[in-house]
Amino acid sequence: MEKRTLYPDGEFKKGNLHTHSTRSDGVNTPKEVADQYRRSGYDFMAFTDHWVYGTNQELNREDFLVFPGTELDIELPGRKDHHIVAIGLPETNKIEDGHTFVEERKGNTLCTAERIIEYFGQRGNVTIYGHPYWSKVDSNEIKYLQGMIGMEIYNHGSEYYGNNGNSETYFDHFLFVRNRTFCFATDDSHDIRPESIGGYIAVKTREFTHAGILKAIIDGSFYASSGPVIQDFYVKDNKAYIICEPCEHIFFQTPHRGGSFHSDKNSLTQAEFELDGDEEYVRVTIKDEKGRKAWTQPIWLWLA
Repeated sequence: MEKRTLYPDGEFKKGNLHTHSTRSDGVNTPKEVADQYRRSGYDFMAFTDHWVYGTNQELNREDFLVFPGTELDIELPGRKDHHIVAIGLPETNKIEDGHTFVEERKGNTLCTAERIIEYFGQRGNVTIYGHPYWSKVDSNEIKYLQGMIGMEIYNHGSEYYGNNGNSETYFDHFLFVRNRTFCFATDDSHDIRPESIGGYIAVKTREFTHAGILKAIIDGSFYASSGPVIQDFYVKDNKAYIICEPCEHIFFQTPHRGGSFHSDKNSLTQAEFELDGDEEYVRVTIKDEKGRKAWTQPIWLWLA
């Protein structure tokens, strides 16, 4: 019996779901940003300007899709804050372009992470927890949050400029308490300089439409990356298998044990890992010669 999150059929599409423009604190206009991502080989993106909901559907092209979205934040005691990114479908989203949430803020509708998640869910949007390491939140404050589709395991802007964008430990804490969530890599870009573009998800979708991509994400048919490329990941006959483009390190991870493979010539393209049979889930991290990583989604094997 085979278990997987990546669809067995379909095509990978590359995208970034956390981006800013001049509609909030970004340097470049939405058109400039979209054009740069398209030129950089991306197939889709979302504008998630702070406290401004943007649809930007005039920027869609036959080979490039733009998702509506925004990013909201809540200040917490101790110089910490929640940042939650919301993404919607053009067809079902119920929030108008340019909405700034003034009335919701007056009425304390968006005063907790739980309320933000619920608010967007009721309006046809999904939510992702943004850069927890950068935000300095404790994992105990977020690991039980329900209703999100995932969290940022890697935020390129935070990592490049502050060395605090890698949140792998937070993701493990979600999984350790059996919170079935997915991991995302994003740019959180505020300009379109080459060094600002470096985090993405690769979605294996059966249909290159907004709905097709979002369905694949909700199903877990994607991986997160800061560079390396994963081609397939699955479990069959009590073994986990990974296939990827050449890398130096492959790590299989479960709640209580793991396995690793290493090469100093960036020559690893596949590996397999024998399971004991009592693992709740297995996931894989790969790393290339530049130290860049890619992360699969966990394959849940059983849940007591």
